[in-house]
Amino acid sequence: MNNKQFIIELLDKALWPIAILALVLIFKSSLSKLIPLAKKLKFKDLEIEFGAALQQASAQANTALPYQDPRKERLSELVDKLPNSTVLETWALLDETAVKLVQKIQPEADLESATPYKKIEQILQKTELLDMKKIKLFSELRQLRNKVAHAKGYQVNKAEAFQYVELCFRLIAHFELLLIQQVKAVA
Repeated sequence: MNNKQFIIELLDKALWPIAILALVLIFKSSLSKLIPLAKKLKFKDLEIEFGAALQQASAQANTALPYQDPRKERLSELVDKLPNSTVLETWALLDETAVKLVQKIQPEADLESATPYKKIEQILQKTELLDMKKIKLFSELRQLRNKVAHAKGYQVNKAEAFQYVELCFRLIAHFELLLIQQVKAVA
């Protein structure tokens, strides 16, 4: 084997890894946006499951922050078996808490209309108890609940249902805090 053949063989073996590395570097920003959306990544013998990392982080959080709302624990367990039902049940808890808050703020408010959620959003917005981000989140969670309840064949996956539970319970905790503040303000 002479030097020319050696160089050709070396380039032949190294060309693909170099090309892949160059592509990764070129599309680095695009890939970094896609990777969090992936559930599983496999290349030859390397396999990464992102759900496992989420479960591990969740277990660590439970150890560090042992108290959890028993309603949330029950719904988190239900996610694996019935993600759509979990979304519906979680929304019912959020809705119940929002109604209590609105009734505390405006006892005369008529929530028996055809669109009580819009009325709840309007009241919360007028009172300025919630910033626009929280009102928008409430609206988006309601819209997702409506898709699950009414769109034929619409199915959320476990990760989406779990995230839905998390977001709802953040709003529930915030609404409950506002309820406590309203009670203290009246007393």
